Amino acid sequence: MFVPAVSPKRDSQLELHFSSPRAAVAGEGAPRAVGELAGRLSRLLSEPIRVEVTDNAWTMVSFRRRESEGLTYRVHHMFLEADEPTVEALAAFSGRQRRRAGRALDRYIKANRDRIRQREPRPDPPLEPKGSVHDLQSTFDKLNALHFDDRIVARIGWGRRAPRRSRHTIKMGVYFHDTKTIRLHPALDQAFVPDYFVELIVFHEMLHQVFPPDELREDGGPRCIHSKEFRAREETFPDYERARTWEHDHLNLLLRSR
Repeated sequence: MFVPAVSPKRDSQLELHFSSPRAAVAGEGAPRAVGELAGRLSRLLSEPIRVEVTDNAWTMVSFRRRESEGLTYRVHHMFLEADEPTVEALAAFSGRQRRRAGRALDRYIKANRDRIRQREPRPDPPLEPKGSVHDLQSTFDKLNALHFDDRIVARIGWGRRAPRRSRHTIKMGVYFHDTKTIRLHPALDQAFVPDYFVELIVFHEMLHQVFPPDELREDGGPRCIHSKEFRAREETFPDYERARTWEHDHLNLLLRSR
């Protein structure tokens, strides 16, 4: 994703996604198990704990602490049958031992991956690569041959125009890993936007297929989307500095035209 913005602060969470057969959902007959897990965590942490159980296919463990509620865990139903070491790791995940606890939880999740439901595949949205000024398919094919030995397999097209709102950033491009799809903001399809800048945005999104995000952050924080290797490869783009300079000088114009 190519966007000059700062990500908002989020509650700590542990994310993993597997493609697996649909698992049985922890139903209404499990309040006793939920209470037992809350009690085990409460004894380990010496404070009241609330536990909410989910069938989420992405976020396996998250927690939040609020003055009105105290500490609340949201956990996948697989943790209702967790052994003592795993429950101890759950407790530690909300404290200073988050990195080590995250590794233990990671192992438990992988051992129980068959209990994570498979999300229904979304139909591929329509794409239009040919704009009034820039042809994204032509740009993609050119970059794929020059920089990736034609190894990048992805669909590309222009995104939809969002409702006009006052913003200080613009998401110029995005790459969807699940569908291997690249979309660029339609504000870039204008005569004053040079080819080399559009090419940098497309190049950036293509790199996401080469350098996918980390599957898991050991400290419980957001996944690393742009690694050091990603940034180093991005800077090999022949017109990188020229494109960045153009972006700096014309960002306000892009924001107005969006």
